[in-house]
Amino acid sequence: MTKEMQTVQVPDDCRAIALCGGPYSNFGAVAAFLAETATISHRFCLGDIGGFGPHPNWTLEQLRSAQVQCLQGNYDYAIGHGERDCGCGYTDPQDQRFAQISYDYTFAHTAATHRAWLRTLPPLIRLVWRDRAVLLCHGSPEVVNDFVWESTTGDRWIEDRLARYDVVGICATHTGIPWVRQVDGGFWFNVGVLGRPAHEGSPHVYYGRLELGTGDRAVSPVLVPLGYDVEAVAEQMAAVGLPPECQDSLRSGVWTTCAEILPPTEKVVRPRLGLAIAR
Repeated sequence: MTKEMQTVQVPDDCRAIALCGGPYSNFGAVAAFLAETATISHRFCLGDIGGFGPHPNWTLEQLRSAQVQCLQGNYDYAIGHGERDCGCGYTDPQDQRFAQISYDYTFAHTAATHRAWLRTLPPLIRLVWRDRAVLLCHGSPEVVNDFVWESTTGDRWIEDRLARYDVVGICATHTGIPWVRQVDGGFWFNVGVLGRPAHEGSPHVYYGRLELGTGDRAVSPVLVPLGYDVEAVAEQMAAVGLPPECQDSLRSGVWTTCAEILPPTEKVVRPRLGLAIAR
């Protein structure tokens, strides 16, 4: 994938930016995100718009109609270019099986006009606000399907990328598990995903917000929990024939598919502790 970067200049008087990751065709969570962030003029999606959930065209139309600026995740690239699979990076056969079911359904039910639009999305977006910049990516700046986990990522790795891209923060998604870490020079912020819960035993999902103010940490990452109509989405998943395991995951808040990729620490069902969480 060509690493073309789009630069977005954020007005000096902007005070907040909303970020969502992995909508995964979860039209209910996307509707809740759009409603809760309606007063925020700068909203971004960090990719993987389709997959897992039902009716992919619904979610594409929601985001496009709301003029949310989107970057291209591995799923978006694969659907747009007609790849054989999602390019998610799973290695376990069971993970791959469920991922393929979701991918085949999503590709078959995504309109050609949306597939063409997905091909136009940039893999990276650089936000410039006053004298600071923040990089938006999907997995990592270098690898679109990179699984950057909190438990296996060192501070030096983050610091190197902040310096390499000359930014005070990097915002990503892909893994589905949100986390925030402040290091020398800035922060790494996985904003989570809208498409399914964060393996906490609770059905809510997460999105991210960058709060813009003054001082050394003028750009502050904040993780925001989000409730939505889970049953409406689960019922539509059943209606179109998506696996019961996927429906169960939405209801229980526990990953029942594509969970073998999780490192031991992330595999434990628990609240995401140590995060800057807005309540």
